Amino acid sequence: MSTNTIAISDFAQLLTEGGDKRISLAENGRNKYGYGVTPDPESLPFGSATASTISIIAYQEAEERYQKILAAEQNAGAYQAYAAAIEEVRQELKCLCDLALPAGDERYIADVSGTDIVFAASGTDLHLIAAQLMASQSNTNGKKAPKAQDEPEAAALIIMVEPAETGSAVPDALSGKHFSQFSALGIQVNSGQQIDGAFPVELRTVSIRHIDGTARELTHVDAEIEVLVKHAIAKCQRVMLILTDVTKTGMLGPSIGLAVQLQREYPDHLSVMVDACQFRISNVSLHGYLRLGFMVAVTGSKFIGGPSFSGALFIPPCLRNKLRQLPLSPALGAYSSRADWPHDWTGADNLNRKANYGLLLRWVAALSELRAFRAVPEPVICKFLFQFCDGIQAYFQQQSHLVLLPVIWPDRVILNTALSWDRFPSIFSFLLKDSSGCLLNQSQTLHVYRQLQQQDRRIQLGQPVMIGRNQQPPVSALRLCLSARLIVAATAGNGENAQKIIADALFALDTAAKLSAIPEI
Repeated sequence: MSTNTIAISDFAQLLTEGGDKRISLAENGRNKYGYGVTPDPESLPFGSATASTISIIAYQEAEERYQKILAAEQNAGAYQAYAAAIEEVRQELKCLCDLALPAGDERYIADVSGTDIVFAASGTDLHLIAAQLMASQSNTNGKKAPKAQDEPEAAALIIMVEPAETGSAVPDALSGKHFSQFSALGIQVNSGQQIDGAFPVELRTVSIRHIDGTARELTHVDAEIEVLVKHAIAKCQRVMLILTDVTKTGMLGPSIGLAVQLQREYPDHLSVMVDACQFRISNVSLHGYLRLGFMVAVTGSKFIGGPSFSGALFIPPCLRNKLRQLPLSPALGAYSSRADWPHDWTGADNLNRKANYGLLLRWVAALSELRAFRAVPEPVICKFLFQFCDGIQAYFQQQSHLVLLPVIWPDRVILNTALSWDRFPSIFSFLLKDSSGCLLNQSQTLHVYRQLQQQDRRIQLGQPVMIGRNQQPPVSALRLCLSARLIVAATAGNGENAQKIIADALFALDTAAKLSAIPEI
């Protein structure tokens, strides 16, 4: 549902539909994140931890696909045309993630080739879907935790790290509540209200930062989560643990090792969903999670660089076989179309057969970016990431108005011992200082974020994330982010492009430093 008043094409309008209020356009032609729906090649796109602007190539490819769909509609009707097109997207995403291989390719993927993909409008929608899928197992005759004969059924429990590092709407979605004024299928709802037919879910959150904003030891986070899990299972609750890989500021939590341990200890009563909605993981890591039996949520609108919103939930073969015939929660009716689910998921037959062209076309655009990224040799990617990280860290050592938060190098050795590009950081979070050396507060940081988007050469950084709650007043961090599109651009040519991307990043940081020196509020 769009509230924009500027003139845009019918196709561009579609890119704002099939989601919730967050992608509606304001009078300035931008959504709440400050992004439009048409290419903006002159901007500096270092904000991919929040959202991305569609590229010229991706826009053209999505528009061409839209024309083909319109032609298909003449024969098959809107829903059938949508169902066929979204299935093509599903199969291409599988191929790009090495979950399905071209004829003649003999790489071993048998243990993950049965993975299914469910599409949704956003990462928030994916959390709603995963939570209701998990809770549905507590409302069937499947295996449950042992309990006394007359003991009432306990609500399923979901455990996650703090929402400030994931998404503000995620807790409502996990709890089975509406999280915007409109659902993905365009139905007007009451934000914060319990969704009719939602299975009951209890939510517990665990902090991964101390109150002063410093990161907690991961062992302490793990210990707190382990206590919650064991206590819940002792009360006969089914548990879903959300492993966030990576958070808004590049953290990973809880540890992969803890998730593996708990799943092996409680195979019938605990499931794991990996919140990889940033999609900053390699195919090798994705396969590692799927082999462990973990669901994995990704989006095409963050690291990959597609327009907001496009989500996909990878469901490993072992869970697919358990879940595909279970009737889906009625709560998903306003958020999910039947075609968003694989055709043999009979449990999804109760969903509406409705076309969501906005979701489809945003994924078409995202796949254009992912296809280009997958074509870059991994050693080339690793070389640039090392170079970029080295340059950024050197810059902050000489900068007095910006404070770099500790850079997180994700530890995924348990999934894969070989070096892969996702071992390198791609999100660099930093605080701002004014001319007197005081940290900018949340409002001042947000003001700088918006000013950056209004420069002659627009600068996109990741929107502010609150870091710590005991400062008076609280402070937020901005984020400089690499995306797949930037990496593709940097690795083309003979090295000059890499230097240009790094120079652009330093220019963005310099501009943020100048704006923070004398905040105007």
